[in-house]
Amino acid sequence: MARESKGARTKRAAEVFELLAEEYPDAHCALVHTDAHQLGVATILSAQTTDVRVNMVTPTLFERYPTPAHLAEARPEDVEEIIRSTGFYRNKTKNIIGFAQGVTELHGGEVPRTMKELTEL
Repeated sequence: MARESKGARTKRAAEVFELLAEEYPDAHCALVHTDAHQLGVATILSAQTTDVRVNMVTPTLFERYPTPAHLAEARPEDVEEIIRSTGFYRNKTKNIIGFAQGVTELHGGEVPRTMKELTEL
């Protein structure tokens, strides 16, 4: 099978998006967020817990650490205290601080938009 060109892949993705939008017109993300950084952190926190539980801890987390730069400098034990109820809080703390450090150091505080860059974080 021949490799799909970038243009063909983009066109196919748009077609799939349109089909999904028609089938699920009221679809939305249950994780409460205001920007890509908050969504990234909330997604990390959502592993092995409910979106309801994540939405209970993120207001405090984002009030205390409103930007990737703030979270990148956070003391792990302070973050652990806030997110403890989500389970696996030590690993999640390492992951969200690491995510924030990557966003800050590698991308100037802006969450990257490509899958390749996101997975490198």
